[in-house]
Amino acid sequence: MIIKNLIKLPILKRLIPSIFKKYIFFTGNYLREKKINNILYNLDTRHLIDRNFYLRENYEDELFFYAKNLIILNKVNYFIDVGCCWGIYSLRLSNIRKLKILAFDPIKKNIIRFLKMIKRNRIKNIKVFNKALGEKKGKVMLYGLEEYTPNYSIYGKKTRNMHVSKIERLDDTIKLKNKLLYFKVDIEGHEYPFLKGAKKILSENNVILQIEVFKKNKKKVFDYLKKNKFNLLKNANTDFFFSNFKIKES
Repeated sequence: MIIKNLIKLPILKRLIPSIFKKYIFFTGNYLREKKINNILYNLDTRHLIDRNFYLRENYEDELFFYAKNLIILNKVNYFIDVGCCWGIYSLRLSNIRKLKILAFDPIKKNIIRFLKMIKRNRIKNIKVFNKALGEKKGKVMLYGLEEYTPNYSIYGKKTRNMHVSKIERLDDTIKLKNKLLYFKVDIEGHEYPFLKGAKKILSENNVILQIEVFKKNKKKVFDYLKKNKFNLLKNANTDFFFSNFKIKES
């Protein structure tokens, strides 16, 4: 709590993270546990997302609280976390009453860490899937730039840090109809194949879609969503919010 408040001061905003980063890499003391809003997190502070969450106790809060508000106001049945990484969004939303969470990530070490936190926090409303989602079934190679990174991409540079995952269409993985769904999609440039493989789910449910869209994919993603009766609600940098029904907003 002290660090969280100190880091807000302009003079310490960059200094504290810089000193902390040097310390953890020098000592190797980078694995941390921290309880934030009644959830106990296991964090690998070598990575920027984990480090910022540990120090600042927030992550994409403008996007996150906008999403949370939409989920509550519209009485969403399912939060579907595509590219969940180690589950930061899903864990933070797990205390919403009656919300069911389906989380997908292709990287096994992310899933292992996520499952440990689910068990440690005795969370009952999250179901985790260790797979990539696209428009076909098979195997896919993913690439990470650093040994410790939780973030991988099908379109990354070929490095020694590689991971093979199964890949499936969402339409072949889960069956939902006439429900209210909230999607959070963050899959490093693979958003268009994912959407094509989720066509049935998207058309047979009321859907709010929060999706990170790479610039090179923007036209075909937007054209596809328009064709399938989705309207743009809001955008924040590379994250876009769509829905295929009239939503409630505060």
